[in-house]
Amino acid sequence: MVEDTCHTHPTSSRLVTTMQQLKKPDNGAAITAPIRNRTAINPSQCCLLFMALCLSNTAWALEFRCDAPGDIRYLRVDIPGQERLCEVSVRYEATSERRVMWYADNDTMFCSAKAYELRDKYEDQWGFDCNLWPDRDGIDNLSPTHRGILDIRLKSLVEQGQIANPAYTVTAVRAKASTPLDGLPSALAIQYFLSNGDVTEVIMDQGDNWTVFATLDNLATHVTGDAPVSSALINAITDSGALEVRTVITSDTRQPCLGNQVLSVEADNRVRARTPHRYLCSPALSAENDPG
Repeated sequence: MVEDTCHTHPTSSRLVTTMQQLKKPDNGAAITAPIRNRTAINPSQCCLLFMALCLSNTAWALEFRCDAPGDIRYLRVDIPGQERLCEVSVRYEATSERRVMWYADNDTMFCSAKAYELRDKYEDQWGFDCNLWPDRDGIDNLSPTHRGILDIRLKSLVEQGQIANPAYTVTAVRAKASTPLDGLPSALAIQYFLSNGDVTEVIMDQGDNWTVFATLDNLATHVTGDAPVSSALINAITDSGALEVRTVITSDTRQPCLGNQVLSVEADNRVRARTPHRYLCSPALSAENDPG
């Protein structure tokens, strides 16, 4: 789907597109230790549910929940946006209305910076209490260099999807780097969620240039073992390109089952398991929530 190429690093002077002027919110707007396979344990269900939330394919780069008496609003960075590479939006909880305040077509760091500026205005000028929601996609933790690589690759994939037959869209992105520091040899993993599946790129950054080392279609199919994996997300990557993958297991008993495995990614898109696929199940929620 994407070609292996070598690139020099993008400069920091990428063009930023036009932005909408910020408007004051309308008053009253209703805006661990190893685990054996198949082990059924009784951990805190809220912990498992929180992990499941973080494993959701619905991911965004940054979100704040801002509260004022009778008014709740969500400030969010979507990468990609509904129409642009990135969009900064405000969603009003009471009406579910979504307003795009800024967008960019080349530089997603512009959107992140604007989201923090908007958060400050809500708190300092308009009396809201804003709290950062848990990070789901890892994009905001990338170094400037890795963020620039993500922008280039994401924009390329969006454009490929528009001309493909059949066409596809990129609905969300998740990224992990082996180091948050800039300018060091490192590895970067980017998982793109598409309207027809998912694709993961492993990118090797030599410090002065970078290359797409491997491309994996449908990451869940690369997880080994006999457990039926319904979804798999990248969770970490080492300098050598080994991927830690978090999984969700399909269960006929309605038990939430979450797992992990470390995969070595080799040349020619080959994958080798470095650890067994281990997973953990919680008692069925239905028994606890059954009103009868």
